[in-house]
Amino acid sequence: MHNVNTDAVAATAAAAAASPEAVLQPVVLSGEWQVSDSEPQFTAMIPYPGGQVEFRCDFPEPMGGGGRAPNPLAYCMWGGVACYAMSFALEAAREGVPLRALRGEVSTTVDMSRALGVSDRPPVEKLTWTLHVDCDADPATLDRLKSLADDRCPGAYCISNPIPLETRLG
Repeated sequence: MHNVNTDAVAATAAAAAASPEAVLQPVVLSGEWQVSDSEPQFTAMIPYPGGQVEFRCDFPEPMGGGGRAPNPLAYCMWGGVACYAMSFALEAAREGVPLRALRGEVSTTVDMSRALGVSDRPPVEKLTWTLHVDCDADPATLDRLKSLADDRCPGAYCISNPIPLETRLG
């Protein structure tokens, strides 16, 4: 339904209920700093089941980059709203609610002063994720789907809950 394989979702949920370890997915991603002034600053090949895609990012000029690619926070913010929109679409499919269209939007204000070492202010104080949904569902159904997405979206969880960060030199 609307590009969600509900049979696969049901099978995966059943496997997780039987054995939580069945849905653990180790993730290791790496990227390379580019020393050439003509390239975006950081690049990576990100694998997915059907192949791989190149991610390129560059700081904007005020942060010392050339603005030749999206900045790292743009990927982070886009990834979050993408995860949320996809979670909403998944829950709609599981509930049998067909979507004609779904668009996700993220908005915030970024304060670069901390990254520049001139303040302790947070870079972002709030993210707003807005979903624009085109379907025939009534408001109560949409609210229920939103609540399910709020509760189950991995991206929302990662942003809303402290996750230990370990940094290392290798």
